[in-house]
Amino acid sequence: MNAEEQAVLAKLDRLNALLFARDPGIIEELWCDLGFVLYGSEEGETAETPAELQALFKSLFGRPYRLAWRWDRRRVTCQENVAWIVAEGRIEMIHPDRVEHLPYRMTGVLQKIGGQWRWRLFSGSEPTPSR
Repeated sequence: MNAEEQAVLAKLDRLNALLFARDPGIIEELWCDLGFVLYGSEEGETAETPAELQALFKSLFGRPYRLAWRWDRRRVTCQENVAWIVAEGRIEMIHPDRVEHLPYRMTGVLQKIGGQWRWRLFSGSEPTPSR
């Protein structure tokens, strides 16, 4: 894995740390002035502006449990100033007395702007079992 790929995966790790910590800095981490969109795994979890991101994370952070991703597989590809990530694992809902797990997948697109990788797309999903 090269340095650019490691830097992009570090952005995913930072996002996870901010999510678990319920840190409002997650909005600044995700937002890009050139445009950004988030599609979460639940109905209504979409955001395309800083205000929409703030409302979404206020709702997520107000839940009676913390959230964290545990990735089993992560793959990143960088091409010049664009990178995309795919990851598969689970999302953990960490209650004071128990931890719930749901399968989770994400796709992300980042762009290198001014020497820094910036999020342009985050799309999460909770796959359902095959029937």
